[in-house]
Amino acid sequence: MTVYIFEYTIKNRPEYNSEITERMERMGSLVDSFSLREINFAKTRLNILKVVKDRITQKDFDDITVDEICKYAEISRGTFFNYFPSKNHIFNYYIRVWMIQLGLEMEKQKFKSSQEKIKKIYDKVIEEDTNYPGFIENYLKYLLESKEINNEIKLTQAELAYKFSLENIKKENMEMFNSLSMEKIFENFINEGVSNGEFKKDINKENTLLLLLSLFFSPAVMKFINKSFDLKRYYEEALDNIFHNV
Repeated sequence: MTVYIFEYTIKNRPEYNSEITERMERMGSLVDSFSLREINFAKTRLNILKVVKDRITQKDFDDITVDEICKYAEISRGTFFNYFPSKNHIFNYYIRVWMIQLGLEMEKQKFKSSQEKIKKIYDKVIEEDTNYPGFIENYLKYLLESKEINNEIKLTQAELAYKFSLENIKKENMEMFNSLSMEKIFENFINEGVSNGEFKKDINKENTLLLLLSLFFSPAVMKFINKSFDLKRYYEEALDNIFHNV
């Protein structure tokens, strides 16, 4: 009896009803725009990513098997390989999703300077590292060991709609979202900083870009040296040094 009372109480809370209503409206909108097959593809691939992100907080990526992923995602091995050519390709997908999320969030915010935009990127890295510790380190390990690091996995229109509420996307915008990279983002901000006078006109853009990219992945190295180092303070001091010299 207690269980049913608790269930009744939860389901009659306004926020619960609001969440259910929003979910139903969202699914209705997706059904109007995409086929059931496209929706299921988006949901399944995003669910596989969620499972891996959850598992990697508990164990090293190398120790996570495809069978384990399939178990928690409730899919077969055959289904898994319909979505990812290999386990390592999940990293490509993860970075693509994270990049799009980052780009959308930054579009909604107002920034006073290019430096502020660059700092925001590292704030998001800290947030991701806090929520899913180990993912950045494992991703860097994958990049170092992989012969092919190009992000060939692209999101479908249904995935963009299901994950980010982006529907009726034009072809050119699809290509823009699926071609986002840290190199391009940092390069744009560096050029913007030079144009608005924040950075020196004669700065070495290539070296500055390499510094920012190295800093992006440096938590993997720093955590290997010191497990308890302060990532936020480290980023702040490193960025201050970089900005001071540009």
